[in-house]
Amino acid sequence: MEPFSVLASVVTTIILPKVLEKEGEKIGEKIGEAAIEKSGETIQLARKTVQDKLQAAGTAGLLKRAEEKPTEQNIQVLEGELISQMGEDKEFAAQLEALLQQIQAQSPTLQVVLDTVRIKGSAKIGNIEQVSEDRSAEQIIGRNLGVEGDFEMGDITQRVQKK
Repeated sequence: MEPFSVLASVVTTIILPKVLEKEGEKIGEKIGEAAIEKSGETIQLARKTVQDKLQAAGTAGLLKRAEEKPTEQNIQVLEGELISQMGEDKEFAAQLEALLQQIQAQSPTLQVVLDTVRIKGSAKIGNIEQVSEDRSAEQIIGRNLGVEGDFEMGDITQRVQKK
């Protein structure tokens, strides 16, 4: 089983597609639309599972707040609550993991390198290669970067190949 923090992060990303939005480009919406097209029922079931669990715990307002205003703080609070609930209820954690595995099997591939990274000072990143065997892959390198200093990246290769 995935660590609860990773599982909570993936769950919030799937049930809150606005989390992946980028200024001027709605990456989250594109990925969300493609995912919903292939696995919409499963995504809705994951959202309902989370909503029902939070409702039973008296914390459903956290999900509503994160949906309406997906700020980093609101998302972290929601993820914290999910981690807590999964720690207390292993069946809930297993149910979420099973739903995520089903969604991942049905959804387009997303490969991201350097997402929401803040660099203060100097950073040197080696060569990067992203290879996907999924024709519906979305490959992103360097999104929401904040650099205060020198930043150097090696050669970048992104490739989609046939299985």
